[in-house]
Amino acid sequence: MIRHADLKDFNRVMELMINFANSAPIDSYHEPEYNHRGVQHFLANVKSTGCILVGENNGVIQGMLIAQIMCDPWLPQIRVMKELAWWVEPEYRNTSMGYRLLMEYVKFGKSLQDKGIIDNFVLTNMTTSPDFDLAKRGWRPIETNYVYEGV
Repeated sequence: MIRHADLKDFNRVMELMINFANSAPIDSYHEPEYNHRGVQHFLANVKSTGCILVGENNGVIQGMLIAQIMCDPWLPQIRVMKELAWWVEPEYRNTSMGYRLLMEYVKFGKSLQDKGIIDNFVLTNMTTSPDFDLAKRGWRPIETNYVYEGV
């Protein structure tokens, strides 16, 4: 089941965020030490200015997609909902959970566009993400990020 997270889900979401950080292709994200209260506050803010979607199996959250509405720094009248984290526990990756989270994000993003709340919504794909052809699903690549590691 895919649904919007409640406050009671935040502890499990934080556990998934740790797994997400530990899988990052940048070592400095590994073994994160969170300020529990600060992250809880951040999640509450994201919930009110975007979405925290969770995927459950047998009542246990096994996936999430977190996105926040942000103003463009140069053109503050342009509002974009940006995906901050999209994670499915490894044992649920060969199910439809990741796809269903994505489809709920698209549905939510379109509804915000229809209401004039946002101009666009975006998704980030890390180099370690599974090969998932987003262009075939209506997404257009617009930028690539690089981390400098020296020459």
